[in-house]
Amino acid sequence: MDSGYRWDDLRVAYQVAESGSLSRAGQQLGINHTTVLRAVNRLEQQLNLRLFIRHQRGYQLTDAGHLMLEKMRPIVTDMQLLFNTLSSLESSPSGTLRISTVSDFSAFFAPLLHGFRQQYPQIRVQIVATDDVLSLASGDIHVAIRIGQEPREPDIIAKRLMSVRLQYYAAQSYIDNYGVPRSLADVNRHLWVMPSGEKLRLSGIDQLFERLDFQQVAYQSNSFNDIESAIREGMGIGPLSMVRKPFGSEDGLQVVDFGLRTGSADMWFVYHKDLRQSTRIRALQDFLLAHLPAV
Repeated sequence: MDSGYRWDDLRVAYQVAESGSLSRAGQQLGINHTTVLRAVNRLEQQLNLRLFIRHQRGYQLTDAGHLMLEKMRPIVTDMQLLFNTLSSLESSPSGTLRISTVSDFSAFFAPLLHGFRQQYPQIRVQIVATDDVLSLASGDIHVAIRIGQEPREPDIIAKRLMSVRLQYYAAQSYIDNYGVPRSLADVNRHLWVMPSGEKLRLSGIDQLFERLDFQQVAYQSNSFNDIESAIREGMGIGPLSMVRKPFGSEDGLQVVDFGLRTGSADMWFVYHKDLRQSTRIRALQDFLLAHLPAV
């Protein structure tokens, strides 16, 4: 690139292309609207072509703008990974550690992360709670805690942490009104609180859902937090994960065993191979392995 071009101008133009507006790009970059506009104008003048078409609804890309966006994406990803790699070479664990977790397990990790922070007070923890599989290659997150089969994406490292098993529960109020199923043949005589979406694929849920008359499903949610609340209200029988906490009669819930033999899913600690030398990531992995149940 000619020495007259500025990398920062290209970086700003890329963010405008990603964001679709000057104001959103400025918010992402931490600079004001005028600075963003000046950088875009300067780059277009130096290139002698238009990257954007200005509209009231935002900045739309020209063909040149689309080409810039396409070519810049892997460069930006590589730069973020380089930054993460360089910043991970500290002598002691410190800095920000961004972790994505399954949304329903955030509460389970809170006390663990509190203990981790007490041991490593120089590390700042940021949680992204989502059921989506986020890309580790982009550098937006450093570690992902995932549930299910072993992750197989290219260039990642996955370490098994523990097994996660589901059990079915009912509130005493439901049992008083309806009793409990004694076998799989009884399931359509009862009301059920069930997950929705991808969670229906979980072992121990998919087998039951295939047998259920949908009219017996009183409540569905993609959140196990919602499911727990509905079970506690006596809306029906439903699955909860033992990774959250061991429920029991003293907690207002009763285990319902109707002969369904559920399997278990594994919990994985996942990160990009370029961050294998990160002291922050190694510290978190070692801490979790030491404090999670060895199952």
